[in-house]
Parts: sequence; structure tokens; C-alpha cells
Amino acid sequence: MLASTLNKRIYIEKEVTTTNAVGTPVETYSYLKETWASMRLLIGNTQFSQDGELPFSSTEFIVRYDDRIDYKCRIKYDGQYYRINHIHEQGRKDFYRILALVWEEN
Repeated sequence: MLASTLNKRIYIEKEVTTTNAVGTPVETYSYLKETWASMRLLIGNTQFSQDGELPFSSTEFIVRYDDRIDYKCRIKYDGQYYRINHIHEQGRKDFYRILALVWEEN
């Protein structure tokens, strides 16, 4: 992997549990890191359901290895959030190949 192919700036956020004013646990995301990555759209399509049309995009990100990145993280790129589906370690802890889907907030 050539470092020059890491030409997209992405943000990685990690899920944390906080409590609200009445003490109820709330899942939120906090900033973990900003890093360079390569990005490739694997498949994009529209699925039809009872709720209407749902866009579907599967994307591959390649980032430098960081053991803080796990399945409780999400990626933000160009104003869009991506949910991590799979993390594959490349080489001897050199890079991560991350497969992600577009994150749709409910």
C-alpha cells in the first residue's frame, strides 16, 4: 500500500455510553481521530421496502493501523456517516481494510 493513495480526509468516532439528566444510559459518539484514507465505492443501489426507497452504498476504506478502531466506531467522510461492517488487518499491523455501509440516522 502506497501512502500516496491515502488521499481522503476522514473522521472516526467511537460509541460511548453517557447518562442523561435523569441518569438513563444514552449511546452517543465521540471524536476518536482524524486520519488519511483511501476510499472506494464497492456497490451502490436502491432497495425498495414498505417505507419507500432506501439508498444502499457499500464502501471500502483503507487506513493506517490503529488498535483503537473497532466495530463500535463509525466513519465520517464528506458529511456522510458510515457504519463499520468488517475490519480486515493488512500486513503486519500496517493497514486496516474497512468495509462500511452508509449510516442512516433514525
